[in-house]
Amino acid sequence: MGEYTVQISAPRVLTAPHRLTAPHKDTRGHAARKSRGNLSAPARPAVPSLSFRSLLRAFPLFFEETRPSVQFVFFMRLLAGAVISAGGLSAFGPPTAGAAAAWVLATLFTYGINGVCDVREDQVNKTGRPIARGALPARTAAVWTWLCAAASVALTLLTGSTLLTAYDLLFLFLGYAYSAAPFQLKRSSAGTSGSVLLMGLLTYAAGWTAAGRTLPSAPGLAVAVAMSLWMAAVGAITKDFSHVTGDAAAGRRTSVTAWGDGAARLTGAAGALLVAAGFAAVALHWRALLGPAAAVLAGGAVTVAVLCATTSGDAARGRTPYRAFMVTQYLVHLALFATLAWTAWTAR
Repeated sequence: MGEYTVQISAPRVLTAPHRLTAPHKDTRGHAARKSRGNLSAPARPAVPSLSFRSLLRAFPLFFEETRPSVQFVFFMRLLAGAVISAGGLSAFGPPTAGAAAAWVLATLFTYGINGVCDVREDQVNKTGRPIARGALPARTAAVWTWLCAAASVALTLLTGSTLLTAYDLLFLFLGYAYSAAPFQLKRSSAGTSGSVLLMGLLTYAAGWTAAGRTLPSAPGLAVAVAMSLWMAAVGAITKDFSHVTGDAAAGRRTSVTAWGDGAARLTGAAGALLVAAGFAAVALHWRALLGPAAAVLAGGAVTVAVLCATTSGDAARGRTPYRAFMVTQYLVHLALFATLAWTAWTAR
């Protein structure tokens, strides 16, 4: 939340040169009445207004705070869950569009509330995000987060799917519990990885539910599990490498602050290679559909592992393992979409 600091100077003491012989008279009531009409009387600190216009002007900064690159990959996850389980691009339609819009709003809430709760850590880590750099009041961002949450639930209710609404409510709860008191799952490595894993699975589940399936197809489930594990075992670990100072100041028991830098890097590298190997083994059953995505994930895993081993102690490159994790996510999903598009094209 936003913090306002008011500096109050010490009262000035006046010492009379001679003994005061006049009887004491209580003038506080008179002074208070006089100050009401005195234009020079000190005013109370103004509280920033939250008009509709000011909220609209603040939305681009709020969107920046929620990390658009992360928003887009959540959108890709939901679409992947829909199109793979539907068996093709026929999943694109009004139900999927409505679910996607609701999920975008839910992820805006999740990362918005994270920004509101992580102001001090972000300032120490010098992330440059709008709230931390003072460009966006935390109070304004908090209003946007709850507006997004309410709109997300409303949209899922309009779809008429009880299951989709339940997934959305659970995702919103996890998003809140990750960052805010009294839960603050982010304070431990297990809490971080566990909540990230569940939010990934819920996103894919929302996709196949929007496509009209209660249960996913086998390839859709393979993608959902593999890429959610990629988030929990790789992303949740590598993000800690460049946030050590802020996490330590906030008392978090992250992979680095709890295990040490070397152990955290070994865990991130091993997690990347294991997830990629597991997905490759499963993808053998659906080579035409999952083969290209599995190859991309394998290449990304090797890249992450190499960067985990070679960037230790290099503050300028501390973020590169996480960036490689993010780029790999994008490429895996793009490979899936390209494969489905090619299959549809050749089937004409």
